[in-house]
Amino acid sequence: MARATSSIPKFYLNKTIESFAQRPSTPISLKHLINFGKTKNKGEQEEAERLLKGGNFLRTELPTRLSHRLRDLQSLPFVVASHPRMEHIYGMYLEAFEGIRKFPVLKTLEDNDAFCAHMQRTLDDHRIIIPALAIGVAEASPLHLPPPALDTFMTRMLRSRISRRVITEQHIALTAQFRERQRRARDLKGKGKAVEEPRSKKVGVIDVVKPADVVRQCFELIKARGGPEATVPLVLEGDVRASFEYIPEHLEFMIFELIKSAVFATTERHGSEHAKEHPIIVTMVDGAKDLRIRFSDEGGGIEPWGGLPDPLGVGELVSTEPTTLVAERLDVFSFSHMRRVYLHHVQHDPSLERESDTPRTGIMALRNVGKMAGTVQEQLAYTRSVAPGSPEQQESMELMDAQMKSGIGLPLAKMFAEYLSGTLQIHTLLGHGTDTLLTVSKIGHAA
Repeated sequence: MARATSSIPKFYLNKTIESFAQRPSTPISLKHLINFGKTKNKGEQEEAERLLKGGNFLRTELPTRLSHRLRDLQSLPFVVASHPRMEHIYGMYLEAFEGIRKFPVLKTLEDNDAFCAHMQRTLDDHRIIIPALAIGVAEASPLHLPPPALDTFMTRMLRSRISRRVITEQHIALTAQFRERQRRARDLKGKGKAVEEPRSKKVGVIDVVKPADVVRQCFELIKARGGPEATVPLVLEGDVRASFEYIPEHLEFMIFELIKSAVFATTERHGSEHAKEHPIIVTMVDGAKDLRIRFSDEGGGIEPWGGLPDPLGVGELVSTEPTTLVAERLDVFSFSHMRRVYLHHVQHDPSLERESDTPRTGIMALRNVGKMAGTVQEQLAYTRSVAPGSPEQQESMELMDAQMKSGIGLPLAKMFAEYLSGTLQIHTLLGHGTDTLLTVSKIGHAA
C-alpha cells in the first residue's frame, strides 16, 4: 500500500510537531473558567492543588495548540512563508512550543510560580505577532494567497492566539490572586486579626463589567487623542445599568473599535466644524442571555469596497458577479480588506514599502510599531504616561494609528465577539450613516 503523502514540505517536517498536531485541542468555555477559578468554600490546600492542576493542563495543552498553528504556517505557499516577518513568527512559535513542552511537571507552588513567570515572558514577547502577521500577509500577492485563503489563515491564527492568551492569562491571574490572599492572610494573622473573604468578584481575568462605563472610557481615549474626533458628542441610552461577568479587555476592544469607526466616519463626512452636531448614539438592551449594543452614526454609510477603488485595480482576485459585489460592500470585517488598504497605499506611494523611521499613519504605522497587544488599556497607558512633543508621544500616536486606522480592528473585534458566542453586524445606509449591532453573550462558548 502506498504511503499517504503530506502537504507539508519535507524541510519543515518535525516528528514532535507532527505528533502534537495530531491531537485535538480541549474546548474551554467562559463558564468553565469562572467555575474552575472560584475560591469560595475552598481551603488553601485545595486551591493550591487546583492551581497545579491548571498549570499542568496548560503545560500540555498549549504545545498542542501551538503545533496546529505551526502546521498552518508550514502549509503556506513557500513565497509567503519565506517572508521575513512570517519566518520570524514561525521561529517564535517554535521556540514557545519547545519551551512549554519541555517545562518540567509542576509539583509545588514554587514550580507554578516559575511556570507563570515563563509564560508571562512568552506573552510579552508575542506582542509583536499582530503587526507582524498583518504586514506579512498584506505584502503577500493575491496570486499566492487569494482572499479566501488569506481570511481563513488569519482567522485561524488570531482566533487561536486569543484563546491561548485567555487561558494563559487566566492561570497567571489566578496564581497572582492566590498569592495575594496568602500574603494578606499572613499579615492579618500576624496582627491577630481574623481573615476576611475578599470583596472583589474578579476571577482571574474575568470580572463584572458595566458596558456603559466601558463606552465612556473609550470616549475618554478618543478625546485624549485630540483632533476633530474629540468634538463628536456621545448619547448613551437604554439599559445603561447593565452588568455581568465577562473578560473586560475583550469588551473594551470591541466597543473602542466600533466607537472610533463611528467617530472617524462622522468627522470625515461633516468636517471638524459640524461634527459636533452629529452625535454617536449608543443604545443598550439587556437580555437574559446577552446584551445587545447598537452604535448609530451619521457618517454617510460605508462605500462599496469599504471606500477603496475596485479591488481589481490593485490586483485583488475576486469574483465580479453581482452577488459578490454586494457582499464585498460590507467586507470591512475581512482581513483581505486590510490587504486592499495596504496595496492601495503602496500603489499611490511605493516608498511606503520600505522600512522607515519617519512617522507613519494607518496600516503603515504597523511597520514602525514593534509590539501591539490590541487593548484599550494599552492605549490609555500610553496616552496618560507621555509628555506632549516627546518621542514617546510620537510612539504613542503611531500605536494608536496602527490600531485605529489599519483595517485590522474590525476583523479582530468580530473575532472577539464570536470567540464567546456573540455576533457583530453592520447595517449601512449609504448617504446617511451606519448602525453596528454588537451582541455580547453572557454564557460563553468553548474556546
